[in-house]
Amino acid sequence: MRKGLMTALAFPFLLLWSLLYGVIGGIFFKILAVYESWAYHNQLHVIQWKRYPQRSYNKFVSAVLTYRMRSRPMDLVSLTNNQIRQEYDSAPFPFLLIIANTAISLILLPFAMLSGAVLGPIFVFKCSWHKVQQYINESRTETIS
Repeated sequence: MRKGLMTALAFPFLLLWSLLYGVIGGIFFKILAVYESWAYHNQLHVIQWKRYPQRSYNKFVSAVLTYRMRSRPMDLVSLTNNQIRQEYDSAPFPFLLIIANTAISLILLPFAMLSGAVLGPIFVFKCSWHKVQQYINESRTETIS
């Protein structure tokens, strides 16, 4: 009987707590997750551009060569490749990749916030409910012994 009374008293408070804290916490942590993902991917592109400049340069030259050779005969590949290497001495900074990552993160942010607003209260309620049940069971065993 005491267990049922404690559960009935704790349930409304847990529900209110999970709605208040869960929504705010869920949204905050989802925003934090999107930011961490955005920062990681941008840092990865910058580090790859700095650490492997020759590979980035070869990929860049290959992409420019593919674009320029669409309308030219294949005999001019070596000439065009040399022209591109003279025209560009290093690979450009990956602005486009960073802008694309930013745009994707901004598009995903509202959906992540919405999922945080839904999943946050569920998570908080489950954790709090488990702790309340554990507390009630512990207090019940103390009164019995």
